[in-house]
Amino acid sequence: MTINKLALVLIGGVLVACSSGSGSSNPSPSTAIVYVPTFNYQPGNKTAVMASIGGGNQIVAEIDTGSEMTVVNESAVGNNLLKTTQTVSVTYGAGTNQVSGYLAYGVVQFTTAGGETLSTSANAPIVVVTQGSVNQGGGNNAVLGMRMNNQVSSRLFLAYPYNQMMVLNRSESFIAFGKLSTTQLESFAQLDQGSVACQNYAIPNTAANNCWNTLESSVTYNYSLNGGAFGSTDYTTIFDSGEAMGNFYLESVPTWMDLNANNHITNQMLAVIHTNHGALPMPLTTPMMYRPPVTAPESGSPGSVNPGNQLFNAYQVLFDQTDGLIGFRKYSESW
Repeated sequence: MTINKLALVLIGGVLVACSSGSGSSNPSPSTAIVYVPTFNYQPGNKTAVMASIGGGNQIVAEIDTGSEMTVVNESAVGNNLLKTTQTVSVTYGAGTNQVSGYLAYGVVQFTTAGGETLSTSANAPIVVVTQGSVNQGGGNNAVLGMRMNNQVSSRLFLAYPYNQMMVLNRSESFIAFGKLSTTQLESFAQLDQGSVACQNYAIPNTAANNCWNTLESSVTYNYSLNGGAFGSTDYTTIFDSGEAMGNFYLESVPTWMDLNANNHITNQMLAVIHTNHGALPMPLTTPMMYRPPVTAPESGSPGSVNPGNQLFNAYQVLFDQTDGLIGFRKYSESW
């Protein structure tokens, strides 16, 4: 699922009396890296964990590296929340599912593979859904946004070092939080991201990390042309574990792109990721579609591409918030 830019409405004063930053209200594990079990579900090739939000019961929570915030259905959240009067609207699934609710602050809690409790601080931002549902058929009652372009993702409110980096391995059913060693980092094929303005959506009390987005030059899309020729173009790319289909979010249909009546792209397509280990093939989630951007692209950019989540079946993916790196390693390889 991809958050296509949150729409915020400030209804009144924010009733927050806690400081910003990371920390943990519960004892943290003692190791540098912890592993939280994940499981996969349909529809949409999604990945989830069991989590408690606001002191509630354990619920199915989707891991979504293409969105920013923790969003939970009101029926599934606990009562240990600091509620505000700020309203947030969120659009998922390439515009197909819009939910809205109030901003609150509270603890998001996981159980590690070793049975320990991994908790955020009590001031992690949470959107509590009062209209609509984040469940699009898979049974999840929450979405855990974990994109690197913001300071409001709950993972940033984990205690150090668990807020520094994460590795999502869909095929081996774990998400790792912590700080990888230099040797471990070097085992991943990496690409540098660019520093960007943080997409915090007017949320008060944020974390203090740097924010990152993928450079346009990081991914090349190759496509067939009429007459048997091929062309290629680089596009800013979102590596999104929650996107069930591939989408080109561009301001206009490129001259190379052929579409059918459903806006499915009919060109043959291949894509490669340019890393410090060379070019890696990037699986595309079919059907690939054309859609206008939900919000205006950055100045000079035609838009972006979300290739869908099939690449998470081929690679375990590193998200290094400290250094602005994304890394790829075959899912079966240890680091």
